[in-house]
Amino acid sequence: MTDKTPEPLSPPPYRSLRVVLDWYLTPYHAPLIVARERNLYDQENLDVTLITPADPSVAAKLVAAQRAELALTSQLQLHLLVKQNLPLIRVGALVPLPLATLLTRRNAGIERLSQLKGKTVGYVHEGPARIWLDAMLKDQSISLSDITLQHVDFGLISALTNKEVDAVIGTMRHVDRRQLAQQGIVVNEFMVDESDLPAYDELIVVANRNVLSRHRRDIGRFFNAVEKATLWLINHPEQGWELVRKAEPGIDTPANAQAWPDVLRYLALRPITLQRQRYQRLETYLLRRGLIETATSARRLAVDIDGELFQDIPSPQG
Repeated sequence: MTDKTPEPLSPPPYRSLRVVLDWYLTPYHAPLIVARERNLYDQENLDVTLITPADPSVAAKLVAAQRAELALTSQLQLHLLVKQNLPLIRVGALVPLPLATLLTRRNAGIERLSQLKGKTVGYVHEGPARIWLDAMLKDQSISLSDITLQHVDFGLISALTNKEVDAVIGTMRHVDRRQLAQQGIVVNEFMVDESDLPAYDELIVVANRNVLSRHRRDIGRFFNAVEKATLWLINHPEQGWELVRKAEPGIDTPANAQAWPDVLRYLALRPITLQRQRYQRLETYLLRRGLIETATSARRLAVDIDGELFQDIPSPQG
């Protein structure tokens, strides 16, 4: 017998994940940034690329076309995109609570939602905007037909600032109001979740349902890193802000610094946790309000990547 030193074990190869953001980087993307800056993706043998889309409407569509593995969107948008037969499914969430607000300039004379009659409201995604406004106006003396909707792409804040619109829908709670205040613009803020719209996940991660099995382990490792990053942020909020603002100088604004403690309260501590009844409840609500024509099974909309066999996920007709 010979005493031979064993060959050193080669580390497993890195796996690439392209993650398309829903928007330019904001404080609500902090777990993704921290996971990168603290090398948590590396520890999971992942090479993660965060991609800012040129158009906020294309993120999930890039995943549907298999041009990226993951994308950020909202639960509301997912329900509508699945109706377009896009093979998308929710695999996790960064923000499991509604964030959206409607903002009006204080000097525009809109103190009540009913005063939106005849006004122009700017939006980024038309489908969610209609869902939000339908819920908010349900008990008012006006309806969606009394409002003009205007697409403003990434320019929600600038459209309101420049008086291109009278109000904007879909702004981020805690952040946009403060940003406007620091520009000298005082606003009235109406919360979407004060309507009877069921609670929903504001910021989710979607994958392509058709190739989900192929990426299951990588997605699980991705969320391991994101969860560790989130817990670190909760335990080290001041240090977390320093790390995020230095890594992404575009986030380093007085408004974001002021909003930071509120932002941390909204982050999902366990991003892969799935409340499937929330998806079924919203689907039922949309059907009852006439906002969709047919219902989709909650198992078609969202999956627990830790606990389900992907081949058992029903077809879109299920």
